[in-house]
Amino acid sequence: MKRLPTAVLLIVGACLPLFEIGCSFESVPADRRQQREAALHEYARQQQETSAAADRQRAEERQRRLTDPGSLSTQESDAEIAALHSPSPLQRTQAAEKLGDAKGTRAVDSLIAVLRTESDPLAFSAVVQALENIHDARAVDAFVEALSAPNMPDDVREMAFNGIVASGSQWRFVPQIRRFYSSLTDESVRARVRLIVDQYTK
Repeated sequence: MKRLPTAVLLIVGACLPLFEIGCSFESVPADRRQQREAALHEYARQQQETSAAADRQRAEERQRRLTDPGSLSTQESDAEIAALHSPSPLQRTQAAEKLGDAKGTRAVDSLIAVLRTESDPLAFSAVVQALENIHDARAVDAFVEALSAPNMPDDVREMAFNGIVASGSQWRFVPQIRRFYSSLTDESVRARVRLIVDQYTK
């Protein structure tokens, strides 16, 4: 068996430490990748927790806004909401006025529901005014419906029109406003409404 030349042995001996160093260098990026992946995973987990906490906070705030009785207590607000269904138009009017003065969003859904069925002009006007005072976006569609409320005087329906304008939503309901304008017989109401209608005449 032939012996390997001394030079070859020397070269192999010199390369072995370099090979070991190269292996250690390769292990460093692998360790760093693992650390980076762990850090990214932890970051994603923290982001999810933060997002979930923000969602919970928004939901709680929305629920708080929807159930806010305004300047009334919850019990007082609920009592006035119940009075909106009184057989007495005067009691319905007074209840709407109190709820409007309180400016609590707790009453909005009930006020909207009553507005759609109210037949007394005075109570109808009080409900519209209450919704405008509370200034809740949910009322806008009810105002639009009220433009064509049957058997309501022009000036009463005009209050619903004013509620739409106060919300800045009139541009969304131009066809409904034009139909409302066409249905008016009170010349003073027509003159006031025409100022808005003319803005959207092509």
